[in-house]
Amino acid sequence: MTAFSGKEAQAEKEAQAEKEAQQPRRKVAFHTLGCKVNQFDTEGLIADFQNHGYQVVDFDEPAEIYILNTCAVTKMAERKAGQLIRRVKREHPDAYLVVTGCYAQTSAEGLSAFPEVDLVVGVAGRSRLREILEEKIPAAEKNLVLSWAKDSEFEVLTPDFSGQTRAFLKVEDGCQSYCSYCKIPFARGPVRSLPLELVMKEIERLLGLGYKEIVLVGIHLGHYGIDRGYDLARMLRRIEEEWGSAENQWRLRLGSIDPTDFTPELMEVLFAAKLLCNHLHIPLQSGCGKILSLMNRGYTPDDYAGLVSMLRKGRPGLAVTTDLMVGFPGETEADFEETLNFLRAVGFSRVHIFPYSLREGTAAAKLPGHLPRRVKEERVKRAEQTARELAKAYRALFLGQVVEVLIEETNRDGYAEGFSREYLRVQVKEELNPNSLIRAKVESVTREPLTGVVVAP
Repeated sequence: MTAFSGKEAQAEKEAQAEKEAQQPRRKVAFHTLGCKVNQFDTEGLIADFQNHGYQVVDFDEPAEIYILNTCAVTKMAERKAGQLIRRVKREHPDAYLVVTGCYAQTSAEGLSAFPEVDLVVGVAGRSRLREILEEKIPAAEKNLVLSWAKDSEFEVLTPDFSGQTRAFLKVEDGCQSYCSYCKIPFARGPVRSLPLELVMKEIERLLGLGYKEIVLVGIHLGHYGIDRGYDLARMLRRIEEEWGSAENQWRLRLGSIDPTDFTPELMEVLFAAKLLCNHLHIPLQSGCGKILSLMNRGYTPDDYAGLVSMLRKGRPGLAVTTDLMVGFPGETEADFEETLNFLRAVGFSRVHIFPYSLREGTAAAKLPGHLPRRVKEERVKRAEQTARELAKAYRALFLGQVVEVLIEETNRDGYAEGFSREYLRVQVKEELNPNSLIRAKVESVTREPLTGVVVAP
């Protein structure tokens, strides 16, 4: 009798599962504005929704729920969010629109005032977004943004990077630096780190899925572990101890690290690391000492140049990429020229350039000497020209050199294309599957992608 009851219960369970499978799944669409960390968070939310039966569709397709993950770094990012909000409800008036992310965290009341927005959820507590939606929130309670607490915990999201050759792993969130122009400490809260043992387990999981490049990211990656009594150097040392013998089988890339975060211990680990790509992204923001001081960046141009010099001695051929903000309040033509000269002196391989954007509530917003838009735009163009010259000079160093390339795709010209360890795009005229790790001899450096031929390991 008991066995029969068990079979009956199992049959009922299977029938219910089949019934649910036959029902149309709710469609949800996501769109991300902003940085790699924001993209990671969106991928984590996507995985959670998919694991609970939702069908994820493109943001341009019809869906019941639209989730917009926003950025607050610039006015332009906030303006784009507003445009997308209006577009969604114009094209899909019956859809449910959720706004989350940094803009939602810092401007909850303003976004809640949008008639098109149905729900505002900030960064704090966002890992529960699906559960919040399923709780059937009353229409009058659209602002569910939580304030940050000093003891806020790291919220774990587990993205599914299927279809991609590189996996991103967020190991840190939050920032406590308070650069004078930036709202991110208010948006992301205090530094919170993924426990080291969980970092190791997640890397093991990603390697088990076949990824050959893992990129460690964070809002302030260099502060990893300070909330737990350890640091980035300790994490990297553990990774090397565990997998360093797997050199040439997979590789590790680091996200952005501030100049002030390179401790002697970290430098020692970086110089010995076998898995680490020969590429570091070190934000500069300005090459003028006066402007760096006004930005509250905590270093001088000489500090920065000395750091890069030491790093290149320890890792010959190191590619250094950077961020540059132009048109900061009080930046004179002479200050800007000083920055351009500094870019040339350091010799960056790639420079991400953007104009200063006034952020209400920041110290820089109160500074005198805000520049007209046309001046900022003109300086962006000049800085971009310098960046192109530097990129060309860096590419030239690789003519005839052999580089390791992780193939990502076959491009429209029929070449297999991917990134080198130095973060250079390289293409080869071969039929290669994505996720192939090859060695290529560079034969043309005229433009990026560089062109090469496959050589034996």
